[in-house]
Amino acid sequence: MRKLLAIAALALAACGSSSTTVETPTVATPTFSPAAGTYHAVQSVGVACATAGAAIHYTVDGSTPTASSPTYAGAIAVTTSTTIKAMATLTGQNPSAVASATYTLQVATPVISPAAGTYATAQSVTITSATPGAAIHYTTDGSAPTAASPTYAAAIPLPLGATAATTTVKAIALATGFADSAVASSTFVIDPASTPAVAPTFSPPAGTYAAAQAVTIATTTSGATVYYTTDGSTPTTASTAYAAPVPVAASLTLKAIAAGGGHAASPVATAAYVITLPAAATPTFTPGAGTYPSAQSVTIASTTPGAVIHYTTDGSTPTTSSTTYAAPVPVAATMTLKAITAAAGYATSSVGSASYVISTGGGTDFLTVCNSIFDMQSSLMTSCLSANPDLVTSMIAPERAFCGDMQREIAGGLIAFDPTQGAACESAIQALTCDALASGAGAVVIVPAACSASLTGRVATGGACYSGNDCTSGYCTWDLPSGTCPGTCQPFKTLGQACQDPECADGLACDGGTCKAQAGVGGACPCQNHLWCDTSGGSPVCKAYLPIGSSCAAANVLCDMLTICAGTPKTCQAYVGPGAACNPADSTCGPGYACDPGTSKCVSPPVVGQPCPDRMCLTGYCDFLAVTPTCKAQLGDGATCNPMYMGMDCHSGMCNAATCAPTPMNRCVMP
Repeated sequence: MRKLLAIAALALAACGSSSTTVETPTVATPTFSPAAGTYHAVQSVGVACATAGAAIHYTVDGSTPTASSPTYAGAIAVTTSTTIKAMATLTGQNPSAVASATYTLQVATPVISPAAGTYATAQSVTITSATPGAAIHYTTDGSAPTAASPTYAAAIPLPLGATAATTTVKAIALATGFADSAVASSTFVIDPASTPAVAPTFSPPAGTYAAAQAVTIATTTSGATVYYTTDGSTPTTASTAYAAPVPVAASLTLKAIAAGGGHAASPVATAAYVITLPAAATPTFTPGAGTYPSAQSVTIASTTPGAVIHYTTDGSTPTTSSTTYAAPVPVAATMTLKAITAAAGYATSSVGSASYVISTGGGTDFLTVCNSIFDMQSSLMTSCLSANPDLVTSMIAPERAFCGDMQREIAGGLIAFDPTQGAACESAIQALTCDALASGAGAVVIVPAACSASLTGRVATGGACYSGNDCTSGYCTWDLPSGTCPGTCQPFKTLGQACQDPECADGLACDGGTCKAQAGVGGACPCQNHLWCDTSGGSPVCKAYLPIGSSCAAANVLCDMLTICAGTPKTCQAYVGPGAACNPADSTCGPGYACDPGTSKCVSPPVVGQPCPDRMCLTGYCDFLAVTPTCKAQLGDGATCNPMYMGMDCHSGMCNAATCAPTPMNRCVMP
């Protein structure tokens, strides 16, 4: 199956990927949920690995895990500050990197209520902590509280006396297994002479207006100062002091208090203003959007007086920080122009958009070429690996989305497609043979020059992109944790620079976080595309795959991608199809077939609705937790999944927080 996936990856490269690297796969680094950090309650930490079938080994004492460390089987309870380290292993792949997450448990800082301040009436002070079961200790004399201080059990009374009284309450919270909280402190003045000031008033009053307003804020309390906020937050005496009318040019909420002059702070006064400025006119484009046989000079205009137009040429949404229109925009290649209008006294206009296709000839459709290449790849995989056609079809089908993604980027002017080179690419792929694929040299010719030349990126460094194909040079990166699109074209990393895949230039590979030169046989890893990296010895070394018929009994050898190590003695053997003789203990059945222990012949595995005693299904996944393991249909995005299946129950292959959802780093797709 590992070799089948490698062929599928090469199919994507044949469609124009900017860089192709074929290496021994490495198990994905484990991830933790929740993430490392400081928490105020006991945590239940889940550990996951994106590599299906991988076993996760972990430690909780800060030591480096090995394959002998405990195997992860369920959430890890973190009841005290702990460092969890994890690594994942899978037969036939390099062990993952070690992931580490430190969880610090600290009691939440106590919250003292009401807020510190001057009050004209008696108060009742309560203290709480967000950490369940925490014991709160407090003082009322301003001293630092400790575990020996009184334990909070009921509200602390602050009575009203004949004269002003000042009390400083300090509190700390403690809990077993947790670090002590920070000290909370609040000073209260109970003063019978401190009556609150009169709440401020606003002029003009709150309401909806068709133009900007200048709002006056005032109080009738002599000597009091007005303090206000414009973001809806509650004002204090540390907020902005009112000195002049407040300009309100957009919808906002003003809040204000009055304090000082021998008075406590007034109640908070609030006024919400809605400013409904007329929208500026949406820009128009001349000539209009369409397909043209030659370059165009596009004029952008707005009917709003005093308008300033801002525009983009990469399909991104313009803002007032985008390029300011000053002269007709030259359109020499396919692109999408977008523009907005801004003007004093007007709200920003809606976005105007016009897509231009500059066609100088040709006619071969990209989708046709792309799907044709996938069809040829499917045929190669089926014939060269004796693979089950149904399995190949199911594996290739999701990847065909690549064709549609590229077509949208071509239509959006982010990529130029050369029909002549596309046709040459088809011919070159059609000419590939199983021998070429299996040979070391064949790994170099799998991506003919015509395929690489058929797609040319049009987005310069710093421009918005959805794939590396969009970039004139370099790669496309976006916000991997959130999956936010579009990304940004970045220059390739050079030799010695820090990296993550796929950031290194051609001829280099990202190894251990650094771009390194790819080595030949006997050299230090990373290796050239047709070699594999042996990490079993003291130092990782590049080795050649073995051809069919070679002995593979020795340790640390790999057969080429079209053969399997099997038999007695062990040799590199070709895969065989349905009905062929096989050994259940050492099967040479092609991908998508299984060796029937009753007949010792290759047969097709069960499909949805059929029992799966050996946990293998041709379609769907094997529900091996059921009383009678049965093949079931995979679940769509948003469905509830079981982490025990490691994503096999999800169509996307990813079970994130018990919900089927593709990982954000899979693909940034142009809408």
